[in-house]
Amino acid sequence: MTVRIITADERLSAAENKTSLAIFGPPGVGKTTLITSMPEDRTVCFDLEAGMKSVQDWRGPSIPIRSFADFRDLVILIGGPDPAQHPDSYYGPRYHAHVQAQYAESGLEEFLRDRSIIFVDSINDLTRQAMAYAKQQPEAFSERTGKPDVRGAYGLLGREVIQALKHLQHARGKTVVFVGVLEKVTDEFGTSSWVPQMEGSKAGRELPGIVD
Repeated sequence: MTVRIITADERLSAAENKTSLAIFGPPGVGKTTLITSMPEDRTVCFDLEAGMKSVQDWRGPSIPIRSFADFRDLVILIGGPDPAQHPDSYYGPRYHAHVQAQYAESGLEEFLRDRSIIFVDSINDLTRQAMAYAKQQPEAFSERTGKPDVRGAYGLLGREVIQALKHLQHARGKTVVFVGVLEKVTDEFGTSSWVPQMEGSKAGRELPGIVD
């Protein structure tokens, strides 16, 4: 890949101007309804929790997502191939070409290209789907005994989610909004705190470094 200089005017142009943000709150405070304030012709909702009933008056499109593999394919279509990855990896050019061919007739890539705002509802369900995916991979089983290895599954979960989020972060001209649930946790000393309701700890720890 050729390295190029981005001028200040280019960086501040409409094509490049974007942000990534995460909005967390307790259930029922209206996180999903925030999408009603976004332009219907430029926004798409990645609906991971079948939760669009509360925003039926919003006339923008949504894409139901039932598996982490489907989410990853959408991220690859949006962000294109990652030049830092091996050509045969999920984010490499060959798999990107495979995903393009898979959705060529549906026009999905062109549709996503025209959407500048990606509303992900919710990051909690994204990590749950990623955990279900991770538990089925070879890394989730002990090489010695063949039995499930929980640590391996959680490690893969964290790597997969972070890689997907970072790939979205690098997508040109795409503002990404993640919404998620906060839960109140009380430790053994009686101290309470509010934390993101996410599978695993790695994604939650690294999320502040991914969003703006």
